[in-house]
Amino acid sequence: MASEEEKVQQSGGEKQKDPKKLWIQKMIRSAKLHHKLCPFYDRKKRFCFLKLGERCPLDGRFENCTVFTGFLERRYDEIVAAGKTLPIDFEDPLVQFGVT
Repeated sequence: MASEEEKVQQSGGEKQKDPKKLWIQKMIRSAKLHHKLCPFYDRKKRFCFLKLGERCPLDGRFENCTVFTGFLERRYDEIVAAGKTLPIDFEDPLVQFGVT
């Protein structure tokens, strides 16, 4: 019986993903549609605006960037804590400029 319960938990766990991770993936896909490089990347100086003037280690690619995903995680927490609805598109000012 224990094996049947484990199978049920595993199948249920696979279907129910963390809403935070789902939202972050959605925002990364949306950002890819609007931007070729990270929107917080300075092309001339090759700096990351999120790291406050440090060099970008990925040269503006944001698909696997821990800094960009960390930014989205913080933004998710701020939006949820403020009780606002989550944006659907990365271009929404609520995502980029913070909760007001």
